[in-house]
Amino acid sequence: MAKEGQTFEQWLRGAKVPPEQLSDQQRAVLHAAFQFLQPSNGDYSSSRIAGYFLLHCKVGLKVAQIARLVGISTRSAFRHGKLSARQVVQQIQHRFNGRPYGKLLPRHAGSIAEFLFTHPGATRDELLDFIGHTWEFRVSKVALWEFLKKYGLDRASLEEARQAASREEEERVTVEVLDARAPGGLVPVVPDKFFLPIPSTPGLSCCGPKCSLGSTRPASALATTTVRSSGVS
Repeated sequence: MAKEGQTFEQWLRGAKVPPEQLSDQQRAVLHAAFQFLQPSNGDYSSSRIAGYFLLHCKVGLKVAQIARLVGISTRSAFRHGKLSARQVVQQIQHRFNGRPYGKLLPRHAGSIAEFLFTHPGATRDELLDFIGHTWEFRVSKVALWEFLKKYGLDRASLEEARQAASREEEERVTVEVLDARAPGGLVPVVPDKFFLPIPSTPGLSCCGPKCSLGSTRPASALATTTVRSSGVS
């Protein structure tokens, strides 16, 4: 970005554009852009006009170099390069009129979700400032609310997600405690609801009287005759 009192060579080197590698035609085009930007001291309109011109005049510079020359981000330069001259003028007019002109797209949802989770107490105005600084456009509060509602990023949906995550974390900790068995330590008390309910009708038990297997009673067994044997002398 051209600043007051800055020389042409300093402007090029600040944007990482080696002056010694430029052709005469490139130097002429960039010098004209420098003269256009310097009196304005990098205001929004001048930067947008100069950036659009350099992006479309085939000066032979990279998009990142042009972005640094006019003082915008590389992402914005890529987006500006896809616009028509009429769209650029409309955005400049909207900027001065204070009307929202940007549109939130599905690809913006991830960054917005990350901001909301890392800043749970952020206000709506702080979120709008984040959008403006990140993507360099503004949106209306109604459009923002509809976008958050569509992707489940509104305050009610986020609170429900946090409660669900908290319940899952509690269940995980309970399972880890039950599975932990320190050698020589006490076994943790298991809650009653962990066990199956006790049946009301008693079933067969292995502790009752022994069942008969069909063996003959001792009284009815055949008597055995004992014969005393005499020794042989």
